[in-house]
Amino acid sequence: MAFEAAVGEVDITPEFPPYPSLWMGGYGWGPRGNHGAVARRLRAQCLVIWDDGVPKVLMRADLISVPRDVHQTIRGTLADEELVAFDDFLLVASHTHSGPLYGDIRPSPYVMMDLTDADVDAVNGTTFLITDALIQLVRDTLDQERTGVTLSYAEGEAGIGQNRVSDGGAVLDTVPVLRVDTTDGDLFAVMFGAACHPVSRGRDDVFDGEFPAVAAEFVENELGVPALFFQGACGDQEAKDPHVPATTELLGTLLGQEVVNLLDSGDFAEVTGPVQVAMTEVDLPFQVDTSDPDVLDMLRDKYQARQNALNDPKDANWRHAGVMLKLIADGELPTAMAMPIQRWRFGGLSILALAHEPLSAYHVNLREAFAGNLWVMGYANECEGYVADNDTLRSGGHLHGGYEAGWNEGDDTIAGFGCYTISYAWPSPLKFSQSATPAAGSTERIVMDAAQGLLNS
Repeated sequence: MAFEAAVGEVDITPEFPPYPSLWMGGYGWGPRGNHGAVARRLRAQCLVIWDDGVPKVLMRADLISVPRDVHQTIRGTLADEELVAFDDFLLVASHTHSGPLYGDIRPSPYVMMDLTDADVDAVNGTTFLITDALIQLVRDTLDQERTGVTLSYAEGEAGIGQNRVSDGGAVLDTVPVLRVDTTDGDLFAVMFGAACHPVSRGRDDVFDGEFPAVAAEFVENELGVPALFFQGACGDQEAKDPHVPATTELLGTLLGQEVVNLLDSGDFAEVTGPVQVAMTEVDLPFQVDTSDPDVLDMLRDKYQARQNALNDPKDANWRHAGVMLKLIADGELPTAMAMPIQRWRFGGLSILALAHEPLSAYHVNLREAFAGNLWVMGYANECEGYVADNDTLRSGGHLHGGYEAGWNEGDDTIAGFGCYTISYAWPSPLKFSQSATPAAGSTERIVMDAAQGLLNS
């Protein structure tokens, strides 16, 4: 039996009014807001695939990230309304750095941008409107007329990025493409991906879906069907320099042309049902045990010393230290970072969707360990920090200033100056081992074991 499908789309570009906030996400460490300039409209797209009458929902959105509380609200609402089974929904953010700040937990608007309480209230107002639009998009797409379709998969290559963490690190050029054809043989829609930080236009105040939007529009203009971009494991993958608007056009066109070329002449493999969806969640512990009273005392002393030494509320590291001290005083310091991992298994293709900002090593290692076509997505469902491999984690400040590792200055017990652990408001880097092979209980081992468990079950 063929699949059935429908595609929907909604514009989520904030405008004032009704959106109360035009604050932008993607860059620290001071305020950055839009003033009405839009290079390309931001959009969310939804592809529903009915498998034997059961809807499986894939959604992508031009957002920097989706916080955990917002993800849970969207997924829970759809499940409560019995529109889609809890595990049968997948949401991926494009990670555009030229979109709105979305949510108020991670990253922290106060720590990252020194926003006031009134500003944060406005951010939440915009978040509520976008969230409502995403949920309504699913409802509307499910109500559309269904079209009988077939699926097929192929991979191309496009060199649009570089590894910003390590000169010798992996550079991900893979372009996965899932074509959706009507049962009459006409192209109906295209899913495609890449793994690269959408920072190609640089830090300005213009809303833009970035190079993924350029690529999607290129495909749509060339082929006349919806094109949906899904981000990959690009935690260490940076758009090529220089970061100016012209680079956005260049890289997006290069990616879009590769998708079109592949659709014109590529060797696509049949993708069949049934679709078997599974989801798990692991807790990624910190390098120090924040449930231990002695550790809390140590962290309290270190963060108080940091605040005293900096003595500057305009410094994000000072603001972060204050947040940590309050969490410790209130008994609310987190003990781990939750990480959802989702698997969609078709005949001929498996999709593995990793939450947060996974580094390229997970793409490389998982594809090496898996026999068959595997599409690794990042920024899936929720994003609240970087998930580095063990080598990057143990390197600390020796690679890219420790930004992705979460620590530097020779101290792996505390969030490093200017690291992601500051903006994402975590107390400590994720757990790693000093051994070349990641030890049990370390971040890489936990993620790989859970991901392979899903892929092999």
